[in-house]
Amino acid sequence: MEPGLKAILRGLLGGVLVLAASATSAVCAERWGVVLLHGKSGSENQLALYDKPLAAMGFLSARPQMCWSRQRIYDKPYLDCLGAIDEAIASLKARGVARIVIAGQSLGANAALAYAALHDKEVAGVIALAPAHYPEFISKRPEIAGEIERARQLTASGQGERKTTFTDINGGVAITVNATPKTYLSFLASDSPSVMPGNAARLKVPLLVVSGTKDKSQRGKDYIFGHAPAHAMNRYVTVAADHRDTPKAGREAVLTWLRDLQGK
Repeated sequence: MEPGLKAILRGLLGGVLVLAASATSAVCAERWGVVLLHGKSGSENQLALYDKPLAAMGFLSARPQMCWSRQRIYDKPYLDCLGAIDEAIASLKARGVARIVIAGQSLGANAALAYAALHDKEVAGVIALAPAHYPEFISKRPEIAGEIERARQLTASGQGERKTTFTDINGGVAITVNATPKTYLSFLASDSPSVMPGNAARLKVPLLVVSGTKDKSQRGKDYIFGHAPAHAMNRYVTVAADHRDTPKAGREAVLTWLRDLQGK
């Protein structure tokens, strides 16, 4: 081979290597963020235990107050509640975040699945910690079935936007909520947009499910995880914890999964 041709080839190869290194560096330099969603009757402080370890990994985090918090339950229909996630994502993007994971506990995990199913281009992954809230089952309980029928009758009579009191279930215990019939149905009816297997089936991003072996609300691996499309990063992890303590017990599993998701 002529010396001049060799020099040209070396130059081209060097340029390719520089471009590849630049692309790799850009991927590694992408800033990541996590939106953390609390459970039913909880507060935005519920998952504060993740703030410091996430920051140590270079992740930014946001913990919005959702419309099922103790102070607000339920002041908006289910899908409208997800607007708080839009706001949290916007705040992270304003701080330079390019890749966002949605994580939640209990009803927050339910919402993380629903949001990712609807907005897959905004989300890089979903973490479901002790996922709960099962309208397809709760709606069959006698005390809830009667309330759903009442909510439907009120809606049919033109009172769907008028707040009243209804019975709901939290942790297997009946609670009273103040909501419009339409909002109540959006959370509790069997065709609610919050039904998790259907949302899991629509995911286009990887899923981590962390379930406590002492958590009576969990329905096993097949219920949610089994419906998610196959992905190399999908993980189902069990921890020795009850419903409330699953986020703490599963923290290392979450952080490890996030590192793997980053490719680190």
